[in-house]
Amino acid sequence: MPVEIIGYVPHTRRTETTGLWWSDDFDLAYVEEAALSHEEAGFDRVLVGQGSWGPDALLIAAHVLRVTRRLKVLVAHRPGFVQPTVAARQAITLDRLSGGGRVGLHIITGAAGGELQRDGDTLPDDERYRRTADYIDVLRQAFAAPAPFDHDGPYYRVRQGYSSVRPLATPVLSFAGSSAGAMAAGPGRVDTYMIWGEPLAQTRDAIREILALGRARGREPAISVSLRAVVGETEAAAWARTQAIYDAAAAELEAARRAPAALLQAAAKADSVGARKLDDIARSADVHDGRLWLGFTRLVGRGGSTATLVGTREQVVGGYLDYYRAGARAFYLRGWDIAADARAYGRDLIPHLRAAVAEADRADRRITAA
Repeated sequence: MPVEIIGYVPHTRRTETTGLWWSDDFDLAYVEEAALSHEEAGFDRVLVGQGSWGPDALLIAAHVLRVTRRLKVLVAHRPGFVQPTVAARQAITLDRLSGGGRVGLHIITGAAGGELQRDGDTLPDDERYRRTADYIDVLRQAFAAPAPFDHDGPYYRVRQGYSSVRPLATPVLSFAGSSAGAMAAGPGRVDTYMIWGEPLAQTRDAIREILALGRARGREPAISVSLRAVVGETEAAAWARTQAIYDAAAAELEAARRAPAALLQAAAKADSVGARKLDDIARSADVHDGRLWLGFTRLVGRGGSTATLVGTREQVVGGYLDYYRAGARAFYLRGWDIAADARAYGRDLIPHLRAAVAEADRADRRITAA
């Protein structure tokens, strides 16, 4: 089946390697450049991030949809700050404005440091995940209900909830999380489950668990694995570039240590189950499975979208195929210089990865037919 490639549109050109990534600003020209770069490169969808001190993700996503023709968006969205019926109508309205089928919500529950308290949310972690489950249930009803509905849940009680504007295509829902609370809330409720890149053995285990939970609850999600890529003309050139990325990120981290205390707090490390697990793996070795580079993960020490496949184009495509065969059906692929790396991925990687996945599927069908 076709693989979905998910990119990232930020609100600033600053990243871990390109200047004061712990700070914040707003660069409309770069939002547009990143969006157009991803569309031209052949990405299917882009994630638009959300933060407690940052600009509004839904409004940025609306602009991304306006300046592109085909690109889809996945808008990071935190339950608890907007009522689910309101969020559903926002997503449906955006779907209609974009022509239908281009809108998704990425439901996020975990947080680093005081991320949630800055917006007034003081619920403990496990309770937030229980609220998220109830929130998604209301979203689903609002997306699909042909008439006003009532909902009685532990966190939301809705009377005659309804959206008079109907979606041309139901907005997709994605989710992430490794804790027990996340596993209770996400599988079975969402369309896509996003996991961070880990070595293949751990990834296979995670995919099996999520798919089994989804099947048992009546909705099996597609699995997206977060894996950056460094592609070189030779393997040595690719590994040399990883060292340059590491050195640039280390320099930015050193600059961040001299930042005002409030900004350092804003850039606090994630303290989730998934982040701790990935950081532990990274500290055990910089390279896993011969091609998975976690040196950058170890350096920044906050889990997340930091695992990277390194090598020639053929080697990196082969690495992605290993994860595809393990059950991944989407890849979250972002670089360090976001727009420029998106263009490079479109030139050097994405069409070859799609072709390799299609050939692998044909080979599997031939084996099954035989």
